Amino acid sequence: MIDQATGMKLGERYSVENVERAHQFPGFFLDGKYYLGPELLTAVGWLEGTKFIYDSLDAEGEPVFPDRVAGTIEGLKLVLIDGPPLELSRIEASSILASATNEPEQDPPPAERSRPAPTKGPLRGKVVVITGASSGIGRAAAHAFACKGARLVLAARDEEALFDVLDECTDCGTDAVAITTDVTRSDQVQALAKQAAEFGHGRIDIWVNNAGVGAVGNFEDTPLEAHEQVIQTDLVGYLRGAHVALPYFKAQRSGTLINTLSLGSWVAQPYAAAYSASKFGLRGLTDALRGELTEFPDIHVCDIYPAVMDTPGFRDGGNYTGHALTPPGPIYDPELVAKAMVACAISPRAHTTVGAAARVAHLASFLVPGLPLLSGWLTRWGLNRSPSAAISSGNLFEPPSSRRSVDGGWRNRKDNKPLLVSAAVLGIIAGLVITRTPRRRR
Repeated sequence: MIDQATGMKLGERYSVENVERAHQFPGFFLDGKYYLGPELLTAVGWLEGTKFIYDSLDAEGEPVFPDRVAGTIEGLKLVLIDGPPLELSRIEASSILASATNEPEQDPPPAERSRPAPTKGPLRGKVVVITGASSGIGRAAAHAFACKGARLVLAARDEEALFDVLDECTDCGTDAVAITTDVTRSDQVQALAKQAAEFGHGRIDIWVNNAGVGAVGNFEDTPLEAHEQVIQTDLVGYLRGAHVALPYFKAQRSGTLINTLSLGSWVAQPYAAAYSASKFGLRGLTDALRGELTEFPDIHVCDIYPAVMDTPGFRDGGNYTGHALTPPGPIYDPELVAKAMVACAISPRAHTTVGAAARVAHLASFLVPGLPLLSGWLTRWGLNRSPSAAISSGNLFEPPSSRRSVDGGWRNRKDNKPLLVSAAVLGIIAGLVITRTPRRRR
């Protein structure tokens, strides 16, 4: 079927025929979009009726056309706003096959409605890789970066959920690609970086290490392979991400690595020993990387320390306790972490704490030497009061079968207990400080 206005037929590709101006538009039009490569992952323009919106950036990171309207297309003629009309010609199938890579040609995407324009700002057009993007904090981060106009590379094990997130992000008008990735596999993380760089025309601007799992249970009752899987995901997975991202950052002499840590990076988590080992280890990893990157002032390593967030993690994680798991309050909105990540991407800072409870925990880790013992006692007390539940490896070794989402459904907006808990903890710490100070003076 031929579009009577533009003259282009559905499913056919069209390129600029005029040799003297073709270098400005080396790609092709297909079903209302303009692509730079045959892999159909780099759409940088689209049609709104006959109006051609061109959204690519130049070498300085500025829009080629400041108002993004390059011209109009009518009757197979591209009329630029700054020049004469250019003829469009249909690309023969043989030419497509000759110019494509060895990878099999993908089916053309269906025609889409015109998308809203991405928000202008410092992240517009930046290539952002997010691991663990299928749910929780990662999914919230994908939404937040998409609304800022960033070009997203979304990674997770759950392919179906990942493509749901892809649809949510492209609805914001930004470019995005989903790449199924298990961060415990070095080859898959390397492939993720390679495809991200291809998507970004050789650049990766921001890499968000966020994929994470957990296993709760007595140390010896939790299978060794469960402990190993947590460390492989939560610690070594981050190391793998940094290892593949930093060479791109160094080559372009800029980039931001954002790592999702936890209040558990300061306060040991009894009955989650591997998780604690991972989060404490990440502090050492990121500090060491900063020490190595001092000669690259525009490469940043940013740590995010969230308090307990309302994500599906407690529902989906490994549970070897024999009891139902409920996250301890206060519980915060994961959107807060996503906003902190965006803020770090715009104005990098080494450490960002999200949630008052995380700041309290950080302070308590210095002032209360026996805090892990108190935490262990409280955890045992809570588990013993919790209903029985089946032992499960949860999402340790494969994606969960339950619905993926940002929220875990744990928050009760009318519950004042989180505020009372925070006030009580602050009171205990203040009391300890007061009682310890006179002793030191003596």
